[in-house]
Amino acid sequence: MARKLTAEDKAARARQRKIDTARQYSTGTYVDRYVAPVFQRMIRAEAGARPPSGSPAMVNGVCQYVVRVVGECVCVTCGKVRPWTTAAGEMQTGHFLPSRRLSILFEEANVAPQCVWCNQHRGGALEDYRLWMETVRGTKVIERLTRLKATTIRQVTREELVDMRIGYEARLKAAEQRMNPNTEEFKWHF
Repeated sequence: MARKLTAEDKAARARQRKIDTARQYSTGTYVDRYVAPVFQRMIRAEAGARPPSGSPAMVNGVCQYVVRVVGECVCVTCGKVRPWTTAAGEMQTGHFLPSRRLSILFEEANVAPQCVWCNQHRGGALEDYRLWMETVRGTKVIERLTRLKATTIRQVTREELVDMRIGYEARLKAAEQRMNPNTEEFKWHF
């Protein structure tokens, strides 16, 4: 008779499967296909899972609080409000300092929800993004991110990337649960 797998056994098996998948790709390809998309969804989901309130955003060059409800994100560079995830991909995760460098790619202080218009068609709306960063996160964060991008080279193993992915998936799932109107956590927001 086979013994029943524990939750730890199942998690270890799932991790090993992800490591096996990661070995099929270069680390850059694995980051682009498996880690970065989960990280970006997690950032938007956590923004959407916050209690309903005003979210700071640049609106016509001025930082204002834009009202949103649970499940929505506010574009930090124009104030547009959209669901955290849509089939049309109207909301994305924009990087303040654009780069594929691992030193800043997964720095949470470097990213925030942005609408597709600002992120893609306005090239990241960098002037508005800088004003938002200065107002909301402060110049010390900007200086730290700029130093990281310029001076830090981060090497990661496939196992570290898998662990990052697993952590981001757990946070994404938790944020999605907080947005589910059938859970106690959702009712707590109101």
